[in-house]
Amino acid sequence: MFGLVEVRERIWCTDAKSYLRLLPERLGVSPRGRSRRLDRVLTDFGCEHSFVRAAQSVREHYGFELGASAVRASTLEHAQRARVQLQAGYRESFRALPTEGAPQVIAQTDGTMICTVVAGRRNGKRPREWKEMRLVAAQAQTSATTVYAATFGSVEEVGRRWGHCARDAGWGLNSQIHAVGDGADWIRLQSKEVFRGQGTFLCDFYHVSEYLGAAAITCAPNRANPWRRTQQKRLRRGALPLVMAALAQHLEPAGTPEEEAPVQNGYRYLTNRTDCLDYPRAIALGLPIGSGMIESGHRHVLHARLKKSGAAWLPDTADQIAHLRVLRANRQWQSLWN
Repeated sequence: MFGLVEVRERIWCTDAKSYLRLLPERLGVSPRGRSRRLDRVLTDFGCEHSFVRAAQSVREHYGFELGASAVRASTLEHAQRARVQLQAGYRESFRALPTEGAPQVIAQTDGTMICTVVAGRRNGKRPREWKEMRLVAAQAQTSATTVYAATFGSVEEVGRRWGHCARDAGWGLNSQIHAVGDGADWIRLQSKEVFRGQGTFLCDFYHVSEYLGAAAITCAPNRANPWRRTQQKRLRRGALPLVMAALAQHLEPAGTPEEEAPVQNGYRYLTNRTDCLDYPRAIALGLPIGSGMIESGHRHVLHARLKKSGAAWLPDTADQIAHLRVLRANRQWQSLWN
């Protein structure tokens, strides 16, 4: 920004020391040291791009070179600080709710697979393992602001963070929680465990439609798409018995392998979730029937950094970066540098 800056330094020696540098001590700098301002720049770039690309961005915008290892060290140092900061909040109880909150809070969660490698010296290509990281999100119905949290932890830990997100999004004692998910048992159970009587769970309409689309090929081979659309319209208006009857007419014989029985799969899926298909209520209240909020969250909070082409992470490093990106997505970036 200011062109080349050159400092001429005189090295001193005393009876006790043969190499005494007074200037760095006076300026408060050290070899390979980084100012807080530079750390913020490196963490900003390293949070969004690969460490090599981040180093190139420093060169492009600030005119000096740093190695990718320096960007990595700075990013992970402050990612760890972000994790500590967020986890301190998660250890508090999320059940201390205000009396007045948002009338409706939308809550969603789902998992995504992150490519990881084991720690240790590299002898050839290290084996890779896909681990599920779960993202939770909450948003007041009248707000455009979403609160996120992410973890590799247990479903109980996911539930606790889900509760914190809902509280930060506006959950109060007067609120109703509208939870939407793909119908996985752990999501339904955590919805009941966390939100209790204030919550209702709705199966993601797109996920249900996938089962109907697979069954349509068997139920109406020559008009699969019109058949599927008919069942979707019935679900939207609450005519679940008609959908079940349409499937029941075409059930495969008992003992048919699961991969060859799309009608049985759809029939069983709906039968086990009859209490999670109240689409007319959600539509009447102007609430979503799909899980677009969590799907978009996966893309811009986790995938944009953790699922770049060819990327593989140490699990702890991926967890640190996820917390750093959650902190940024939750508009708490400034708190990391105050």
